[in-house]
Amino acid sequence: MAALLLLALAVLFVGCSAFGGDQNTFAPEGDVAKKQLEVFYWALWPAVVVLILVTGALLYAVIRFRRRSDDDPIPKQVHGNFRLEIAWTIAPTIVLLALAVPMIAAIIDLGGDPDADALHVNVTAQQFSWLFEYPSLTDAEGTPLRAKVDELLIPVDREIVVHLESVDVNHSFWVPKLFGKLDAIPGRTNDLKFNATSPGTFSGQCAEFCGIGHANMKFTIIALEEPEFQVWCEEQLALEPGAPVCQR
Repeated sequence: MAALLLLALAVLFVGCSAFGGDQNTFAPEGDVAKKQLEVFYWALWPAVVVLILVTGALLYAVIRFRRRSDDDPIPKQVHGNFRLEIAWTIAPTIVLLALAVPMIAAIIDLGGDPDADALHVNVTAQQFSWLFEYPSLTDAEGTPLRAKVDELLIPVDREIVVHLESVDVNHSFWVPKLFGKLDAIPGRTNDLKFNATSPGTFSGQCAEFCGIGHANMKFTIIALEEPEFQVWCEEQLALEPGAPVCQR
């Protein structure tokens, strides 16, 4: 029994990347990911309490009321308990209403209008790659800046607004350490805002099966300090040093 418990614990740690990992949702590096993790915990801990109570009551009933050799062939029949049924209907309702307050508040906060200085990025999903374009960052001829395929560079501590589209089938845009999943659907534009609170490289992928090359549809978000991002912009757009087009 102990060996099975240890094995189950090992599988849990591996599955959740409890000790690290490029796609560990329990190690958020952005405000959106942190808010989503808070909402997850609000749903998780009441469920854990219910699991413990129900499992404990079940084990108690199994042991306490198990059949013994001297028992009557047919035990006393019980047909429900009105007060208990009312209680286990009202109690979950109260818990759900209490949980609805922080969860709805988080949904409203995440769905609000972006900051005035937010950096907008057009993201196009296709089998089996991601294309990134900065519509507000243009060269001298007005051509928008395009990042390398499957690589998005962003400034730290600045809100990023993604306008997500697909040119073929449904895809799903996901960077676990920065934000949750958002579907890319042909003929529709879905918007997502997020930020990175520290410099780093964050692994993302398509989280919806989209064809035979789905497993290779990965991408990377690289968060740079604002001055470094400015230099990168200037280099990519061949602008004069200090040009304001890439700044806030």
